[in-house]
Amino acid sequence: MKLFQYHHCPYCVRADMVANYKNVSHEKVYLLNDDEQSCYDLIDAKVVPILQFDDGSVMKESLDIVLKLNELGDKSKVITAKNKWHEYEQLFADVKPSTRILTYPRTILIGLPEFATQSAKDYFQAKKEAMIDMPFEQAIIESAQHIELVNGLLAKLPELAINETLAMDDVLLFPMLRNLSMVKGLRFQQQTLLYMQHIATLTQSELYFSKAL
Repeated sequence: MKLFQYHHCPYCVRADMVANYKNVSHEKVYLLNDDEQSCYDLIDAKVVPILQFDDGSVMKESLDIVLKLNELGDKSKVITAKNKWHEYEQLFADVKPSTRILTYPRTILIGLPEFATQSAKDYFQAKKEAMIDMPFEQAIIESAQHIELVNGLLAKLPELAINETLAMDDVLLFPMLRNLSMVKGLRFQQQTLLYMQHIATLTQSELYFSKAL
């Protein structure tokens, strides 16, 4: 079984978290960000993650993949239902433009496998600059004001549950927090940091604090 993905992609991280937590035997395949052909060959669309089974059949849509991996994985590794996701989702929605402006430019600078070539970086940069309506250089220059806004969000986050089992709240929330860890100057509450470190360990996921810019 192969899981085609990008390291930075929150939708991909959801699938990878569950595959790791549920001890599903799989090969991680990190596509270059500008590798459209591999995606089209598999599912006729430029979309990740993609789960390819040993018989060659494929599945897309991150939450469908999460459900399938949960079904296939270790039955003793429980994933509990989501409970507070809508609350978290609304908080993040309030600062979505700022999180994009902060993370997109940094994503190509921290040594991720999907950006191993300059053409992959250029492909990503062109698309994301159009989304944030500014050059990456300008976004970096304007970081301070967006860091202030996102710090406001981080201060409002309620205490995040630290459990020995994974919850769907974690599957949806952790990838967003993980990507923010690449931004130097963000102030995570101590309890939020403990939560992030716990989920990273539980799901064998990487945080970006050591690479933060």
